[in-house]
Amino acid sequence: MSEQTIKKESGLTFKKGFLNSFRGSLVLTSSELYFESKDKKVFSVLISDIENSRAKKGIGNGLDYLVIEYKEDGKSKKTEFEHMAFVSGLAMGNMSQLRETYFKSWETIIEETRMGKNKKASGLDDIEKLADLKAKGHITEAEYEAKKKQILGL
Repeated sequence: MSEQTIKKESGLTFKKGFLNSFRGSLVLTSSELYFESKDKKVFSVLISDIENSRAKKGIGNGLDYLVIEYKEDGKSKKTEFEHMAFVSGLAMGNMSQLRETYFKSWETIIEETRMGKNKKASGLDDIEKLADLKAKGHITEAEYEAKKKQILGL
């Protein structure tokens, strides 16, 4: 079973070192943030290893960065993803975000994911809610049992 994507955006740049840069997509799942280029992961970090994420403006109009600070093998590391809104006067990407940092929504959703706010309730939480509904008389015993089996995959 593949993990559900929380957010994905194409048309971004990932710079790996001074000379290597990749165009592709930034992808966030509940356990991982990764960048793929030509259907190949060129960067990956577990959500649990991310220490901080922040959006920042670049020099000039339309250049924005998402900075990810993370731990790898016990060492602190940092990487950046880039979005360019204008090239030779042509619009690229979402122009409505030019005044605001382009990656602000990414910063927010990464932090929410780190704090567990994007995870769906576990099956036990769902069963507890069902039991509460049954106790209050909102659902019948048969409805409770049927839904419980569905949640547990029985």
